[in-house]
Amino acid sequence: MDVFRHPIKHLAMVPIIVDYSLSVIWSLFFWLSMIAFVDVQVLCLVQGDWSRLITNFCFAAIFISIEIVVGLIQLIMASYFNDRGRSLKYIAFAPWYILIYWMVNTFTVAVEIGPTIIQILKGEDAGVWKSPKRSVEVVVKSKEEGNQDD
Repeated sequence: MDVFRHPIKHLAMVPIIVDYSLSVIWSLFFWLSMIAFVDVQVLCLVQGDWSRLITNFCFAAIFISIEIVVGLIQLIMASYFNDRGRSLKYIAFAPWYILIYWMVNTFTVAVEIGPTIIQILKGEDAGVWKSPKRSVEVVVKSKEEGNQDD
């Protein structure tokens, strides 16, 4: 909230917040669009509008293909610059990873944005991970195991 109250003072955080906000909006738009697409497809099935059903699937396939091609280009460039292409042996799994990761990531954002906003409005630390309390037994066992390895 300090960034919203004093954006000039926290200028370095403004691009991060803008980027995150656009990602959240995109995630919500993605799932709303997905729900609308499924609704339209079910309506086409019920009405027997096969040409519209097939056309919608073709357009979806075009967009998914573009997504896969862009993702593969990103993977190839990242692999080339990171390790001179050694990680390209995993390229066969890349399209599935891209599709599944994006769907899981956007779903997680869409589901958790409401509770996070509520926590922020209550003044609680939203999105901050806190280490769980360790019991004395766990600490003692880990020290004993460390001594046995010596």
